[in-house]
Amino acid sequence: MKPIILISTIVLSVSLLTGCGGSAGKRAEARSVRQAIERQLEVYPESRVQDIYKCFCQDKLGPEHLIPNAEAAKAYLSWELSAYRQDLDSGKYEKPALRHFPVGDQGNYVRVDLSVVLDGLISEDDYLDAFVRSANAGFHEAPEQWRRQWAAIAACIRHDFAGIPDAAQDLAVIDTIMAGDHLILHHSEAFSEAYHPHYRIIAQDIFEKEMHNKIHE
Repeated sequence: MKPIILISTIVLSVSLLTGCGGSAGKRAEARSVRQAIERQLEVYPESRVQDIYKCFCQDKLGPEHLIPNAEAAKAYLSWELSAYRQDLDSGKYEKPALRHFPVGDQGNYVRVDLSVVLDGLISEDDYLDAFVRSANAGFHEAPEQWRRQWAAIAACIRHDFAGIPDAAQDLAVIDTIMAGDHLILHHSEAFSEAYHPHYRIIAQDIFEKEMHNKIHE
């Protein structure tokens, strides 16, 4: 075998073994991404690529908007809590077994289900305050940096998670969306129908200091 061919074969073999990565640093990042996707699919097996995108996007960009008007946020939270309670009481669906879920591969934020308020584990005011502080003073990456990161995540999905239903189609749609300015997506219809999400994302440090012990007492 000629040297150039041997080198090419070795590079191809390493690429196939690492799946999403190349260098040691890239392989570590790819492993972290794969683990986060596997966690998402294990906990929420009806997830689609759109939901994986949302999970990583929330980790990197935080809440969709700053919250200059806490009263408006409180009014909407109170309305959603009331609707959630009615749906639970009517038996439309049940509270999730998992009350909180770390998003993305870095865990900058945690999804905290509203049932922690309905069950009196966290007061509505404390929950709202934690959410507002998380939104207004949280970690936010530049959109262009997120676009580069998503390109690597998408490559990982194409290589290692192509069996997710409609993966290729959804990835193509997201590629088009990423070319624009609006980078936030809703949950997929499949996810919403299966899990009925009612949550806010809370900064990891706020969650650990102010919520975790109360939820698990």
